[in-house]
Amino acid sequence: MLSKEWKDRLLKIPGSRQVKEHLLKQGHTEFEAEVGGLFTSFTMLIVLVVLLNSFIFGLIKQFFNSLWVSCTENPSQAILLGLLSTFLFLSLLFLFLRKSSEKKAEKHYQERREKHKMDEKRQYLRKGAMGNFEEILRHYLSEKYPEIELKSAHVVDTTPRIRFQARRFSTEFGGKVDQNYQLFRDTLSADTLHVLETAFGLSENMPSVIVDALMSFIDRGAKYYEGAVLSVKADRPVFEHVVKGKAPPFKALTSFDLRYQDGMEVQRMPEEESKTSRVIERIKENAPKLDIHYEDKKVKVDEGWEKPKPVEEPSVIQETLRGKELNSMSLDEFQNLVTGFLTKMSFEVLKTKKIPGGTIQIMVDFHHPVVGGNFVVLARQYPENAPVHADLVRQLDELAREETCKRGVFVVTGRFTEEAKNISKKLAIDLVDGPKFSEILEGPAYDGRWTFRIVDEKGVVNDLSKMPLMSFEKEVDLFLKSMGFRVEKIRRMPGGAVVAVAEFPHPITGGKFAVMAKQFPATERVAAELVSEMAHVMSAEFCHRGLLMVPADFAMDAKALSRFSGVELVDRNTWENLRRQI
Repeated sequence: MLSKEWKDRLLKIPGSRQVKEHLLKQGHTEFEAEVGGLFTSFTMLIVLVVLLNSFIFGLIKQFFNSLWVSCTENPSQAILLGLLSTFLFLSLLFLFLRKSSEKKAEKHYQERREKHKMDEKRQYLRKGAMGNFEEILRHYLSEKYPEIELKSAHVVDTTPRIRFQARRFSTEFGGKVDQNYQLFRDTLSADTLHVLETAFGLSENMPSVIVDALMSFIDRGAKYYEGAVLSVKADRPVFEHVVKGKAPPFKALTSFDLRYQDGMEVQRMPEEESKTSRVIERIKENAPKLDIHYEDKKVKVDEGWEKPKPVEEPSVIQETLRGKELNSMSLDEFQNLVTGFLTKMSFEVLKTKKIPGGTIQIMVDFHHPVVGGNFVVLARQYPENAPVHADLVRQLDELAREETCKRGVFVVTGRFTEEAKNISKKLAIDLVDGPKFSEILEGPAYDGRWTFRIVDEKGVVNDLSKMPLMSFEKEVDLFLKSMGFRVEKIRRMPGGAVVAVAEFPHPITGGKFAVMAKQFPATERVAAELVSEMAHVMSAEFCHRGLLMVPADFAMDAKALSRFSGVELVDRNTWENLRRQI
């Protein structure tokens, strides 16, 4: 029996694979089709060997008379010569087939590897990291619609704007301008819908997509035109509805915010003009270039916001808490209580707003160089044992993204469900339920002091990217302690990395952090792959938040991914500024 490898090589001989596919189409089994293909390959080999030997002996007979006479007189040597030439021919043939098979296998492996990388980047895209959007779009668009020429793509506030080159038809119907123009418009509309379909299919986080179709040409007056001939802004709900309706391409595009100006409208050509001019498309003179801007409806930022009132003394807050239940006090009293609670925890209250339904929204700032930033706080009164579900936690995470806040804090007088607690660990949300709220109010204020550390060692390598790993480990430990972390354990790893577990003692936004510090050249931009590696370190250390420290700068995709991975980033500037050298 032939091995699978030899079968694959024999089936690569011209004609064998075609016979096998034909037999499969005729309804034969896989085994029968394979036998037919192998029989064809053996037949082809015999024919090729016969032709080769006939060619060799014919060549000898015609040009090498003495050798031919010797072959006729010594038939055994002639047969041996034929066998040797046959073996040489077959060895070269199978060597060629093996090399070809190896190249195809290598190409297939590289394609699978690239596809795996692209699928991984697409997962990041679905989590909200838009840094690789153009690369991912080019990949999937070239797979599905290779005829579409993508020019550029950039993202603003999760809304991509895509530009592609429109295809132009001028002689498809032999100079019939009207039919060519109709073909151009239909193709342009179909390509635009294909681009929208591909873009919306990449991620569910994109609410809308803008597509511009570009074209450049020269009119009869030798005037150069370059710009958008079609521009459309499609919202996801409308697009999904239009796709289900299966309307014609151009009619489907009219359901969106569409601008169309191609400058290709034609007029009847006078009979006295030459025949050559009949095939030239008349382009409207001074055709304006489209400069399309889509502006969302602007909402007044300060509408409903209030300035924070002066915070009362903690004793007053505690007396108020003792006098009545948290869930029964008035909304104004509860708002004052929450703002005092946040100030006690070292948050700076910037502004407050009452949302219909009894919810208070508060914008605060936490002054810490590593874990600090702008926070959005939602506070709401519930009965003491009322469950607060995970959907509300997800809504707060979406609100934090809309407000471009670093994290969100949910303060309630009820109790969060287990699902809500679990989902908050995967999102940038901190939870404060009724018992924790009362406990913090009755406890001492948070003392969130952190310090600058002055580096004054003489004769010590102060460059973070070049110092020995043992000194680098010491620098990481001292940095964490100066920032108020309690280092539980720290160790060195191969490759110039230091891994630690540290606890940040803040009652609300604190907790255990997995820390990884790695040495990079100062000029390097650290990519998102290191953030992904940090996620594995967090999982190994059973931590839901991480701190990634490098003496270099982070790339944009790494910064975008960190927001959705629970990872805080410390780059070279932050590290050096907090580690002042003299």
